[in-house]
Amino acid sequence: MKNFSKWILRVLTGAGVFALISAVSGLAVMFLWNWLLPAVFGLPGISYAQAAGLFVLARILFCGIGLTGGFGHGLRGYGKFLFGDDPRCHNPFREKWLSMSEEERNDFLKYHHHLFR
Repeated sequence: MKNFSKWILRVLTGAGVFALISAVSGLAVMFLWNWLLPAVFGLPGISYAQAAGLFVLARILFCGIGLTGGFGHGLRGYGKFLFGDDPRCHNPFREKWLSMSEEERNDFLKYHHHLFR
């Protein structure tokens, strides 16, 4: 019974955090839209519901519908960074980086330093 109450508390906390993040994201989209786009492009302002819908649409279009989330995967591929055995994690750049020695990594960074400025 104790584990069940902990689970319920975690679910409610997660739902609350999700609701808070969603509300703040919708407000941010609404304020940025109403501040920038009418002045720059002459577009009409939008309501909070329209901003939240726009945020959800952008999230679906640019991040997919999956539950893993994230705005890009970088060198870690499409799975968890620590679980490289997962076949979904195939990332040739990550594999090459991990196969380099420390000296090769330093040489690579020195050679490509102008890209990282």
